[in-house]
Amino acid sequence: MSIKRTLGERKFIKAYIENRFNATKAYMDLNPDYQGKNARKLGNQIWTNIDITISELLNELEMSDAELCQKLKEGLNATKTISVIPIKPKEAQENNTDLHNANSKNIEFVDVEDYPTRHKYLDTALKLKGVYPAEKHKIEETREVIINIIGEEKEEEDNNKNNS
Repeated sequence: MSIKRTLGERKFIKAYIENRFNATKAYMDLNPDYQGKNARKLGNQIWTNIDITISELLNELEMSDAELCQKLKEGLNATKTISVIPIKPKEAQENNTDLHNANSKNIEFVDVEDYPTRHKYLDTALKLKGVYPAEKHKIEETREVIINIIGEEKEEEDNNKNNS
């Protein structure tokens, strides 16, 4: 369901996207004559009041579900390049028990899985699909509360004495 947006909101959303999601720059683009020092505050205030969902923002970016899935797949297969110093196996080294000194000639670069990045992409994908339950902390506590009213307690004692 798409919310009807005012012309000003639509312009701000477009400027926000064009300025790489920077509300201050978006505000300054829409108000070039503004000379005040509160552009950051005003831009963020407008962005907060717009209340746009991720789905709507993706539609504004014209990102299809297929493109989103492709980006998620890329992120879930993320790797990073690290440098390593290859060392010959001990049996291949000729009577040498010391390790080779590191220098620029013997450093190699290898790709390894980037698990922190993969985790962020997986977390984002699950949030977008609504798989995460809302974080709710329900605390149930039952206690038996006995309330003694002093006036009634005295009447009960008097009644018990009279019946004896």
